[in-house]
Amino acid sequence: MITINRRGVFSLEEARRILPVVRRITLEFSAKVELLIARLETLQLNQTDTICALEKQVNELIQTWNDKIRKLGADPRGLWVVDFNSGEGYYCWKHPESDILYWHSYDDGYTGRKPIANHN
Repeated sequence: MITINRRGVFSLEEARRILPVVRRITLEFSAKVELLIARLETLQLNQTDTICALEKQVNELIQTWNDKIRKLGADPRGLWVVDFNSGEGYYCWKHPESDILYWHSYDDGYTGRKPIANHN
């Protein structure tokens, strides 16, 4: 069972248990955003009303994705990047990775990701 509006720290096993839901939500929203961006790329610069409307849709989708990830207790960090607080740093997942394979300290952030195998 997955707890909604969960807070606190995750063990690696807990984070991996929630990951299929995170992946499904991320796949759904990233696909919608990609379609809108592809449509944006076909427009002429003078089509400002359409461009603004599509950009608004993209931003709303990303915000909804952020909200859904937070409700699972994880932290959205950038576009399609999710951190799970481990109590010592973060287990870090990025779409379309198949598993949680990386972690980083609280100070390092995404650019400081290291393989979990090297953790501890």
